[in-house]
Amino acid sequence: MNEPATASEEWRRYWPTVLAAMVGMSFYTVITYSLSTFIGPLEKEFGWSRTALSSGLTIFAAISMLGGPFVGMALDKFGTRRLAIVGMVLTGGAFTAFSTLSGSMTQWIALYVIYGVFALAIKSTVWSAGISSVFTHARSLALAVVLSGSAIGQTLAPLAANKLINAFGWREAYIWLGLGWAGLALILLVPFYFDAHARKARAADKGGATTTVVLPGLTIPQAIRDIRVIRIAVANLLMSMVGSGVSVHLVRIVSESGIAMDTAVEIAATAGLAGLVGKLGVGWLLDRIQGSIIPFFGFATGAFGHFLLIGLIAGPSPLLIGAMCIGFASGAGLQISTYLVSRYAGLRNFGAIFGTISSMMMAGTAVGPLIAGAVHDLTGSYDMLEMIAAPTMLLCAFLFVGLGPYPEFRAAEEK
Repeated sequence: MNEPATASEEWRRYWPTVLAAMVGMSFYTVITYSLSTFIGPLEKEFGWSRTALSSGLTIFAAISMLGGPFVGMALDKFGTRRLAIVGMVLTGGAFTAFSTLSGSMTQWIALYVIYGVFALAIKSTVWSAGISSVFTHARSLALAVVLSGSAIGQTLAPLAANKLINAFGWREAYIWLGLGWAGLALILLVPFYFDAHARKARAADKGGATTTVVLPGLTIPQAIRDIRVIRIAVANLLMSMVGSGVSVHLVRIVSESGIAMDTAVEIAATAGLAGLVGKLGVGWLLDRIQGSIIPFFGFATGAFGHFLLIGLIAGPSPLLIGAMCIGFASGAGLQISTYLVSRYAGLRNFGAIFGTISSMMMAGTAVGPLIAGAVHDLTGSYDMLEMIAAPTMLLCAFLFVGLGPYPEFRAAEEK
């Protein structure tokens, strides 16, 4: 089968795969963004503390961190289609199982462990690897659209959960969200989601031959020694630490600057919209401009945003611009890193390499809010946090300077 020669040809051929992956990515975030809506009903019925209710997401993050590299190695070997479809079935079922909660905290933890293990098969690494394997000329924008599924989940999950809880109760809400959202994803995945492995397998079935796809790229030992991959990984670890710490406390950071709470919430909400702009805008640019300019300014924008949140300039406008800059950098940062790993490390072991980097990011996400809280407890404000975050993000930006041209790997082999 002839490979597409232009970006427009790739989109004409593979857009259904992008759509299916985007919806799959959106369901992966539902468990996180719907929790705040379920907290009230669960707290009322079982008398659980909010710390106990939040423990589930800590378990979820820990499993994602530990399991990421192993899932990456599996999808490098077998492809992402089977993993994604089976994972969506199991994860959707695990989500509906939360409707059976009886008030036992042991059950709550067990359900999150089960859900976390199943959800490894539908995390961002899976969708990123699948899309990267079929897109070359328009890879960055395609990844941006897929990763925007997280913004869709962030926007729609709390709204859908709230309407379902009000209409049917929290137990039925878990069932409707689990079966409905995962079911929609499956309706798209089964007929439309085909990565390079699956497409080669279909072509072999039609021609009667058997092929094993070996995509071009670095081996794992080569990636471990590659300074470009190491710099991208370090930048993501640092970004996730300061980014998660500030994002979790963003409403309080703004309100403690003398802004009314309602206004602070509105200002913080703009970060999510700016993140979507960051993903799509940077995704479009990276397909057209190679070099350090886009990665540097994507991360440096976050540094400028942290500087504005220190409060040296009075008024709500600097805080609004600062929140938007941080949101933009957060969205752009993941997009930049996913794309650059696919270019500098190639696709041969993309799952294992980016899965490991993703695990590092989850580790940073886990400790970032704790560090932010500790800084506030020790100093009585968030100013010191922002004074640390601004130069840290600037350091991340400079880590992308001088990475050099994308390497030319050998064409994929077929056996």
